[in-house]
Amino acid sequence: MDLTRASLLREMLTGTELGSRTTEFGYSLRRFTTRRSGLMLFGPVDDEPWHLTAHLDDELHRAGIEDMRPSLVRWAPPPDAPPHLAIGLDRLRDSGRGESLLVVAEDNPAPPLLERISDVRRRGTTIFSIGNGDSELTSLSHEALVPEVLVPDGFGWTSRQVEYDHDEPQSALTEVETQTTEGFEMTQHLVSLAAADEEAGRAGWRRRLRTAIERLSGEPA
Repeated sequence: MDLTRASLLREMLTGTELGSRTTEFGYSLRRFTTRRSGLMLFGPVDDEPWHLTAHLDDELHRAGIEDMRPSLVRWAPPPDAPPHLAIGLDRLRDSGRGESLLVVAEDNPAPPLLERISDVRRRGTTIFSIGNGDSELTSLSHEALVPEVLVPDGFGWTSRQVEYDHDEPQSALTEVETQTTEGFEMTQHLVSLAAADEEAGRAGWRRRLRTAIERLSGEPA
């Protein structure tokens, strides 16, 4: 998904449940990451969040927000890795207040991952997560995001995870994106755009007012 299509998708989702949730999540990342280089991304050993790290870095750099460029924390970086890909678990032990750890785990997290997150939380770091609703990860998170969207169910609107079946007819969302687009990928693009949004740095009441207006004007009843 390129920047143009991601931006178009975000515009389409203005006022919807998914649009509001991803926007507020991205804004919170900005609000609670107050130390320079204090945004860390972390995930399962076999599925480290390269994708989101790269997109966040691109969007924040494009917006001129250089003091919040993210760091990918890796379980076992190789000795010859370049500096930006050589950040290991020691970084978690050095974390503290004013920093944020964004955990991306599409599957239920394994105990070693949960233990690391718990240690970081005890140090005063704010924990964000994008996951599948796993209760343990959610309980460790100060703010959790489970990719889902309101869709018509024949009797009104219902909430479902953002996953697309190749046999389903195209909806308003899949007309913009192909049916092979995964909900996690789409959500990560939306969070990246929101974190770099100029409005993310404005006073909290302005954000809350805009969210209320969007909900009143655009969200299905």
